[in-house]
Amino acid sequence: MPAGQTQRGSRTRERLLQAATEELVVHDGALEFAAVASRAGVSAGAPYRHFASKSDLLVALIDSFYDEWEALAYRPTLSEVSDDWWLCEKERIRLSVTFHYGHALGALMQQQLLGDAVAVRHQRVRGERLIAGAAKNVARGQRLGRVPAHIDAELAGALLMGGVGQCLRVALARPRRLSRQRVVRELQDFMQRVLCIEDEVAS
Repeated sequence: MPAGQTQRGSRTRERLLQAATEELVVHDGALEFAAVASRAGVSAGAPYRHFASKSDLLVALIDSFYDEWEALAYRPTLSEVSDDWWLCEKERIRLSVTFHYGHALGALMQQQLLGDAVAVRHQRVRGERLIAGAAKNVARGQRLGRVPAHIDAELAGALLMGGVGQCLRVALARPRRLSRQRVVRELQDFMQRVLCIEDEVAS
């Protein structure tokens, strides 16, 4: 709940976010405040008590999406999966693909909500945060001996996150989506090749 907001205000804000999500999906990325208010069952002025503008509302949706994605796939160490760094990374990819396939805005987020410059800039900031995190993770894989030392961790992080985003954008935009399992395998193979990873842990 945002600071200083009542429980009722918080519930209204969540209804507006849900309504905005539904509007974006129904209208393929288009969004109007009046339509959001109508879908949420609130007065036409209600959205302005929670969001200063349409851009502000889109930024809130972006933050909600990326916060969920990071909490599911990027913040956890996944140490319960394996003590092998690479096996944990394969699971991280699976979780990311599953999240995008299951989230109402999964496809639209990979199109960068075109048409709103403020939202696109904010999404770029969130994307850069993911890239920085990926670079640190590649460096960790190097310290653990799973990623060769000659790999540039920063460049690899950018390549990996860019590859994930573009792959998901194409896969989710198809009239008949590829299976999640197929996309997971393709991305895992891509990451393995980029990082020159040997599949088996050296004994």
